[in-house]
Amino acid sequence: MAEIAAETKESHFILGETLTPMLTNAMGSAIEIFDTRGIPGGGPPPHKHKWEEIYVVLSGRMDVFVDGKTLRIGPGEFAHVPADTPHGYTTLDDTHFLTIVSKGNAAKFYKEVATVEMNPPDIPGIFRIGEKHGVTFLA
Repeated sequence: MAEIAAETKESHFILGETLTPMLTNAMGSAIEIFDTRGIPGGGPPPHKHKWEEIYVVLSGRMDVFVDGKTLRIGPGEFAHVPADTPHGYTTLDDTHFLTIVSKGNAAKFYKEVATVEMNPPDIPGIFRIGEKHGVTFLA
């Protein structure tokens, strides 16, 4: 039986982006999906983690850095990041995309890191929470 989730009220503002959980491990899923909206220049610094990640652009453009290579993607395009691979991205304009991750509880990380001051961003605080959730920042 397929499930259709009701619109969620929960959103997380992190480094210029708003991530709204659509499907999470806590809902019993092996994958997590986030409706993500970024502003020009938004996005995380280089990092790596145990889960795979896929970005699917719905509108706008973004530069995705994966293991030393840069890929510019736009509407209808995607980038795949294998687990434990150094990566990051920068949204180039008002960018709307899906962030899809394999099991690894990214939702727990996003929820906790969103409690850190973001204006200006408390980078040491973000790094501490990342370490707690298996996210290693490389910058």
